Amino acid sequence: MIKTMNPFNFPALVMSLRSLAAENADVVVYGGTPAGISAAIAAARQGHDVALIDINAHVGGMVSGGLVDTDIGDRATVGGLADDFLKRVSRHYLDTYGADSRQVATCHDGLKYEPHVAQAIFEAMLEEQPKIRVWRQHRYRSITQDGGTVTSLTVEDMKGKTTRTFSGKVFIDASYEGDLMAGALVPYRVGRESRAEYGETLAGINMGPGQIRGMGDHRTQAYNYRVSITSNTENRVLFPKPENYDPAPWSETYGKRVLSQGITTFAGLYVNAERKAGPNAKLDTNWCDLRGGAEGYAEGDWETRDRIAAKHRDYFLSLLYYLQNDPELPAAFREDAMKWGLPKDEFPDNGHFPFQLYVREGRRMVGKYVLRENDLTQERYKPRGICAGSYGIDCHVVQLIMHKKSPVVERTRHVSVDNYDIPYDCITPPEPGNLLVPVCISATHVAYASLRMEPVYMMLGQAAGNAAHLAITGKTSVQDVDVEKLRSILTKEGAVLDAGYQPQVEIVADPAKARPGEEVKFSIKSGDLKEPLTRVWWDFEGDGTVDSAEKSAAHRFVLDKNHLVSLLVEDKAGRRRLVTAEVPVGAAGRHDVSVDEFDAELSGKWKGAYPEIILPGGKRTPDVFFGPGSQQDISLRGVKAPVSGKFSTTLPQSGRYRVCVAFRPAKTQATNAPVTVRHAGGTGNIILNQRHEVTPFPWVAIGEFPFKGGEPAELEISNAGTDGLIAVDGVRWIWIGK
Repeated sequence: MIKTMNPFNFPALVMSLRSLAAENADVVVYGGTPAGISAAIAAARQGHDVALIDINAHVGGMVSGGLVDTDIGDRATVGGLADDFLKRVSRHYLDTYGADSRQVATCHDGLKYEPHVAQAIFEAMLEEQPKIRVWRQHRYRSITQDGGTVTSLTVEDMKGKTTRTFSGKVFIDASYEGDLMAGALVPYRVGRESRAEYGETLAGINMGPGQIRGMGDHRTQAYNYRVSITSNTENRVLFPKPENYDPAPWSETYGKRVLSQGITTFAGLYVNAERKAGPNAKLDTNWCDLRGGAEGYAEGDWETRDRIAAKHRDYFLSLLYYLQNDPELPAAFREDAMKWGLPKDEFPDNGHFPFQLYVREGRRMVGKYVLRENDLTQERYKPRGICAGSYGIDCHVVQLIMHKKSPVVERTRHVSVDNYDIPYDCITPPEPGNLLVPVCISATHVAYASLRMEPVYMMLGQAAGNAAHLAITGKTSVQDVDVEKLRSILTKEGAVLDAGYQPQVEIVADPAKARPGEEVKFSIKSGDLKEPLTRVWWDFEGDGTVDSAEKSAAHRFVLDKNHLVSLLVEDKAGRRRLVTAEVPVGAAGRHDVSVDEFDAELSGKWKGAYPEIILPGGKRTPDVFFGPGSQQDISLRGVKAPVSGKFSTTLPQSGRYRVCVAFRPAKTQATNAPVTVRHAGGTGNIILNQRHEVTPFPWVAIGEFPFKGGEPAELEISNAGTDGLIAVDGVRWIWIGK
């Protein structure tokens, strides 16, 4: 039975639009985003007719729509068409201005560019593929399905005031909104998962009263426009006054900054404005996140979305107009601000303002596999990977929450990550069998906050276009595509795969459950090893002590509880992997208690990071750590600001506990970090050396202390009087008996 799916619930005869004859293509790509362009090119290069349907008058989504300071983690992970795009940017400035030009220097090897240059490159890439036909200014209305197959997509031609229907063999939803996906009744999420759902430390509400932390909600991070501005007076128009001008938010923020900090120039609102400028003196202003303004956009109809986009436009232009015109600002500042404006050569058909709202996050598919925090931080290798992510977990403001009598900016906390693989199963829905989703992919909010970068979208789009080819030629569903064939094609096209590789090992315990005093034999079950293992370390009590350095080891557990066993391996290339397993002993009613630094009360300025090992030759590889990452205090120009971290818990039973602190040593860290432990017998003061290594594990035991069950246990660390930085990654209380 054929069903028509319309997530907007439009009446059947809205606006009395005429319907044109149906168009047919092998692959129908909805969304002229960088992901959609890559998908279309990949499918066309395999010989398929492709219809590329874009909402806007200009292809390129955010990349040609204002986001011209590319967010990227490890450049070496960017391959295929995304790499080709960046190289074309470099070549454009080299050919146009010369090797010694300012433009070549400021394009930073293709990572910075002008919007019109990005659009021209995308247009050229599409022109090279005669099997692609581009349809502009068409937006989603409905789809039809026959059983588990999408049969057609109907879109509204906004310019021609008609509707147009496309039929195809495979459909790819490369839009930021995910309307085709939703129309196909694919399950999806909007908002943040709770901590409990996927065991993510960073999930849910991150700040505010303790009783709400970790709760899921319906909110997404804020949207904005990425507006290009320039100080080149020969190529600028003054900032226009928006239709709904409102200076009030900016008088309370930017206005107070200018007046209280004595800022005398427009560029003074930037940190290192000259260094951040891209080619031809254009700056990408990543300002004006409209807190709460995104609510309703993801699932809204087009009228709702247009209203939200207009509100964001007015909000941004109000700031720019305010800075040039408001009499409460000093005349000298306003005079300098008049030297700036919107570039004349950008977006001339849209008042020189970007056409694309920055939809940082909307719908997220719940597909065959849901990428989550642990996939970015600990389990980074995926044998079915189709590309890599490497940008940190980056979430803009979500909401304000009142906490301790003050409003607190609440968002998912930022954490650096190393390279991680994104598996094919994240772009395939449970069904239908001919739909791929490379933008609104299957990931939690936490994971999406990292992968949501345009180069990653481009690589996912390229994989989707090639997967469509394999599904068509193999006469199979997209879910049953041979992923090894797909990976082979991607590799030949320059993709970077297995960037998140770690030695694949598991702990084998015999017996798996033991009696107190019984010997347990441990061995290593190896999976995919690209290099042989050269070093092995066992820790049988979870306190960081190296109990054995053999591949096979044995241990007798005395205490009746669950024991946390850790195995750390290193391969010939220097890559390390830490895995853990619980061994229940006796009744196993007790668990040791660990508190991650993200659950600690941190005061002062900290930065989220992950520790690294520098290998011979200078190559860096991730070191081991606990949870999603670690925190290190910040030294600005050699000046330390006071910081402290307080770890608190309630222990389940009385007795003696071995207290351990998690961190990895570094030469910039202190030899004399003060630690205070509050326990049943009073207070213990310890000086912790964080510069020199005493164990390859992240945990270091600092002493044994008595604690009472049901009563608070606390540990506090600070940088008071230290001779270097301090790092915190967690605290563990290990019960060692009564």
